[in-house]
Amino acid sequence: LALAPTNAKGLVEYSADFKLLVPSANIATDVLYYNVNNRGGSRVPPEAGLDHPLSKLGYTYLVTGWINEISAGPERLRLHSPIVKNAGAAITANVRYEVTVGSPSFTENIAGSGHLAYTPTREGLAGARLTKRLYQHDARELISRDEFELQVTPQKDANQPLVELMLKEGFEPGLIYELIYEAQDPVLSGAGMTAIRDLVSLIRFGGQSDTQLTQLALPSINHTAAWGISQSGRLLRQFVHEGFNADLEGRRVFDGVIPVIAGAGYGMFNIRFAMPTRTNGQHSNHLYPNDYFPFTYGESVDPFSGRSDGVLKRSIASGTEPKIMHIQTSNEYWVRGGSLPHTNPEGTEDAVLPSGVRFYTLGGSQHGSGSGLPRPASSGQLAPNPNRWSPLSESLMAAMVRWIAEGAEPPPSRYPRIADGSLVASHNGQEINHDAWNPLPGINHPTAIYQPGVADYGMRWASERIIDTHPQAARGYYNPLVPAVNLDNNDSAETTVLSPLTQVPLATFVPWNLRAVATGAPLSLARLSGGYIPLPANAVAAAQSSDARRSLDELYRDFDDYLTQYEKATDKLIAEGYLLAGFKRDYMNIAAQNAALFDE
Repeated sequence: LALAPTNAKGLVEYSADFKLLVPSANIATDVLYYNVNNRGGSRVPPEAGLDHPLSKLGYTYLVTGWINEISAGPERLRLHSPIVKNAGAAITANVRYEVTVGSPSFTENIAGSGHLAYTPTREGLAGARLTKRLYQHDARELISRDEFELQVTPQKDANQPLVELMLKEGFEPGLIYELIYEAQDPVLSGAGMTAIRDLVSLIRFGGQSDTQLTQLALPSINHTAAWGISQSGRLLRQFVHEGFNADLEGRRVFDGVIPVIAGAGYGMFNIRFAMPTRTNGQHSNHLYPNDYFPFTYGESVDPFSGRSDGVLKRSIASGTEPKIMHIQTSNEYWVRGGSLPHTNPEGTEDAVLPSGVRFYTLGGSQHGSGSGLPRPASSGQLAPNPNRWSPLSESLMAAMVRWIAEGAEPPPSRYPRIADGSLVASHNGQEINHDAWNPLPGINHPTAIYQPGVADYGMRWASERIIDTHPQAARGYYNPLVPAVNLDNNDSAETTVLSPLTQVPLATFVPWNLRAVATGAPLSLARLSGGYIPLPANAVAAAQSSDARRSLDELYRDFDDYLTQYEKATDKLIAEGYLLAGFKRDYMNIAAQNAALFDE
């Protein structure tokens, strides 16, 4: 911030696009929901249709741009942040980009589709270093400089360029390509969080821009909550951890915060040469500073540094801590270190949740909510997991409002724990732990899960958030765990929040998937994907395939019995407070389409 350009008043100037949905006066409440957009795109509940259950609750919805590196596009909300310099001179440093592909190609955007990178210096272009390897721990193979080119295309509406990597021999699916070059002109990336803080504070408390606010015809706002999915949920964890929930007057910005499918992570949101879109995984984006201590909301101790910290530590000290609902699927446990926010870093004991924190694990799910109906396999060896979990997470948005505005207790936390045996190791040595997965004939299972590593970023990282070391090496790994499964390999309704699709199953809803052979690296987890394995129709089919899972005939007398059990499970979720009644029809419509399975 000290190196950013200032105006005549000594202030740093930046701007952010925004979107605001204001309810009709006859239903408007005093609640503002801030939605953290994901890579520039967003859709708040009323945009799904006025019949959406949340559309009728009278919330005002706000979305702002917070990422500078995304390229312009229709309805993409962006941050427009300045380049920082050192006394007018360009700041330079090495940067690292990983590239993986699922199909053969010759040219790739190093920052990912729709994203911009950092400008290479002249020396950086000449001395760029490219390596390849198949798996994370394989030795890097150097690619000769004359075998690849970097095409840098300035953008007329952005201060970062498009940088494309062209490889003469072509990109091979599954290989990890790692590019390191000297870059210049970092942007003030942390302005994304100050933009969120300051605009929400202005709307809530008023300020120097009251005249402009009047033009927006907003209802009076007395309660605020923030909601973010995946990358956006990681942003919210970092927003709170770094103290941004206190505005410039020391007032609480958000009363409630809901990180959804964020796993254990933060992000490269507030560092020099930030890359906000990078998300660490088992097979891609390794050792970026995204998943680091502290993981828990209350304080815990880092076994590597001995340091004590928690996501809420700063906000508790300033009296600005928000209520927290941490919502994640069982997929995050396999691919994003999802157990670490509710255990110690060693994975040996459960963490104590602060009184203002609720934790909800949506069992039998992959990272993204599905339609409820199966689809063919594509990027994974199994068909993707179709579980429709979004009605559960969106219902909890309403529970958060009742919590912060009325003091009504939300549904109790429901997540797997070490103490009762519902949270277990994924593997025993090199072998799969049968508490985490019962092997099935013809089905490959993971040989390992994603583990956040402790990396060496150089001498200036701890104090200045500047990375000097490329590539990084891990000096240790944290120990994530996974939910235990039943004999059908499904999650438990006692220790996870299960949709009716998974409570009354027609299949095993697998929280992981392996990369398809055609996409390369078939021993690695498919990025953020789950799997779907139909249950055998009857005992004969089960015996023929040596399938130890229960058959449909064992679970249900007929379709009517299935439908009765399914509706009972749906009604129970409503009674427990995990599901709004308005979503029942959505779930029942999905079940009605399964009648043909009982005619076979």
